[in-house]
Amino acid sequence: MSAPAITPTTGTLFASGADEEDDDVPYSPPWWGPAYVTVVMSLRGLVANKLRAALTMLGVIIGVAAVIVAIAIGQGSKAAVQASLQRLGTNVLTVRPGSQRRGNISFGQGSRSTLKPADADAILKGAPSVGRLSPEANGNRQVKYDNKNTSVSVNGTGEFYPVISNHGVKTGRYFKPNEIRSLSRVAVMGSSTAKELFDRASPIGKTIRVGDNNFTVIGVLKEKGGQGFRNPDDGVYIPYTTALRRVLGQQNLGSISVQARSFDLMRKAQGEVEAILRKQHKLEGDAASDFIIFNQADLSEAQNAQQDTFGSLITYLAVVSLAVGGIGIMNIMLVSVTERTREIGVRKAIGARKADVLGQFLCESLFLSLVGGLLGVIVGVVGSNAIGTANGWLVVISPTSVVLAFGVSAFVGIFFGFYPALKAANLRPIEALRYE
Repeated sequence: MSAPAITPTTGTLFASGADEEDDDVPYSPPWWGPAYVTVVMSLRGLVANKLRAALTMLGVIIGVAAVIVAIAIGQGSKAAVQASLQRLGTNVLTVRPGSQRRGNISFGQGSRSTLKPADADAILKGAPSVGRLSPEANGNRQVKYDNKNTSVSVNGTGEFYPVISNHGVKTGRYFKPNEIRSLSRVAVMGSSTAKELFDRASPIGKTIRVGDNNFTVIGVLKEKGGQGFRNPDDGVYIPYTTALRRVLGQQNLGSISVQARSFDLMRKAQGEVEAILRKQHKLEGDAASDFIIFNQADLSEAQNAQQDTFGSLITYLAVVSLAVGGIGIMNIMLVSVTERTREIGVRKAIGARKADVLGQFLCESLFLSLVGGLLGVIVGVVGSNAIGTANGWLVVISPTSVVLAFGVSAFVGIFFGFYPALKAANLRPIEALRYE
């Protein structure tokens, strides 16, 4: 009988045949084994019914895409409103005459002639929260140059009009305070009017006829774009004193544009302007004001509230669509559980645990919702851009909305898939095997 061998490295004694595999030791699968089996079984179940799985995902795709498109349109609309307000100028208050009434008949805002140049001077001197202002008077006149003529808006303004209205000078310059005081006949043209009368030639230094008066062109404003019924590019700008005395033949202003020193001071500036004008117009006690002050901040808040309401309505409709997709997932999963009752019985009979079956069907539901959510994100992004291009709308696709929509789709899969999965997990093996 030979002696036991000693390994040279460890000195461990091995009996003859001790290095052979022990078949009695049970196999222990790796930690990822059950999860792998669950995923494979789930995918096999879905692949076996491709068309049904695709139709089920369609509800999620439509819901997620609708959420993204709705939020993109709402955000784009809000951004467009903010851009429009920005074009009107920043921190701006607009003072207009009040409405004239005869009996029970109102002639509309601006029908009273209550604003005078002295009111603008009083505001500038007595309102510390006001940085700049521009008295304004408007009217339509025929403007001529050489053999060309056009009927445009003649706008009498102060020297700070380009800054307050965010309508800068492209070439040349704007008029100066001494030209306003001296009723100088100088004019700055809007971009459309300059192109209409001079085509590509420079109008600087040329003489145009506004009504019955000759004016020297000293500048051209940048293109700004239309604002409702008014296009500031289609006009001629002259000193307001010249407009009142020489062109329009009137003594009262059409409006006063007031710029607060900062956005935070707009409310304070509005109160100061109101107090000064009431004093100027000798309005005491509870007497109604004969002027109206429009606050750009109020307009912005009103527009934002309107856009938020519209956006919320569309988003709620999109969420309902997503919920309908989730109900579709639940319905299909319940049908799947019914069809695969015997399969569930076999799995549980050979050792599958309740958690294994629950995980399998939850995985199927989650897969449907995640793939549907991913495809919905693609459809939503492409659809938003297509809708914006087709209608000329500004759309803003927010990464937050994409993540939110995708996350909701995953939640829908788990929420609506849990009950069918639980129903499958609770089946008793014997009853499942007997099911026909």
